[in-house]
Amino acid sequence: MKLTILIPLIIGISLDLLDFTIGWIPFLGDIFDILGAIYFYTQIKYVAIIGLIELIPFMDFVPFWTGLGFYAVFIKNKEEKV
Repeated sequence: MKLTILIPLIIGISLDLLDFTIGWIPFLGDIFDILGAIYFYTQIKYVAIIGLIELIPFMDFVPFWTGLGFYAVFIKNKEEKV
């Protein structure tokens, strides 16, 4: 497995860590969530809509971005083997 395949997972973990650290600042956490949704849309298309759940108050505690990162790595690894 190439290291570049893991980039979506690293970005997903980073976005969840940002939610825990600076996500409490009004609108700043939402901006990172929207940027994350745009990034994951480029990686896994419409499945990235799940990440917009992060915009709901108090849903930031669930690591959706990390989950989407794992999903993106799984899909890219599956495509690479075909």
